Amino acid sequence: MNNPIAEQFRAALNFLLHQEGRGAQVRLAVAQNIDRGYLNAVIKGRKPAAEEIRLKIADHFGMLYEEMLVFGRRVQEGLVKTEEGKGAEGSDVEIENNSGNGISSKTEEVRKILESGTDYGQALSSLIDTVHQAIKTDRKSRRIENRLEEIERRLELVEKEYASVKKVAQRSKKKILKKDG
Repeated sequence: MNNPIAEQFRAALNFLLHQEGRGAQVRLAVAQNIDRGYLNAVIKGRKPAAEEIRLKIADHFGMLYEEMLVFGRRVQEGLVKTEEGKGAEGSDVEIENNSGNGISSKTEEVRKILESGTDYGQALSSLIDTVHQAIKTDRKSRRIENRLEEIERRLELVEKEYASVKKVAQRSKKKILKKDG
C-alpha cells in the first residue's frame, strides 16, 4: 500500500481488533455502518480507508484519529504490548518507555507534569483539553460541510427534476389547449 498513514492506521486497527477478540470486525462494521467487505479490505491492506471511515473507526475505539495514527506507529515499532487476557481499552495497553527524545520519553515527561499538581500541570492539562476540543470542533465542522454539500447536491437534483416535470406539464397543457381550441 506504500501509504505510511494508512499503514499506521491499519496497524492500530488490527491490533485493537485482535485485542477485542472474536467477532470484533463484525461488531465494528455493524456499529459504525461500514460495509464488511470494505472493512476487510482495509484490514488486509488491500485498500486504504477513506478519511470518513477512519474517523468512524477511531471513534469506535474511543480514540481521536491522530491518536490512532500514533498508536499504530507504536505498534509498528513493536512498542505496544498487552497484559494477558485484557482488551484494548486504553488502560490495558502498555507502551514501553524508551529513554531519549522519542514520543514515549516525551509522553512520560508530560505524564509527570500532569501528575505534579503544579500550575504547570494545570496549564498543560488545559492546553491538552483545548487541542482536543479544537480537533473535535474541526471534525464537526467538516461533517457539517459534508452534509451541506450533500443537501446542495440533492437540491440540484430536485430542481432539475422539477424543471423537467414543469416542461412536461407545459407541453401537456399546450396539447390540451390545441385540442379544445
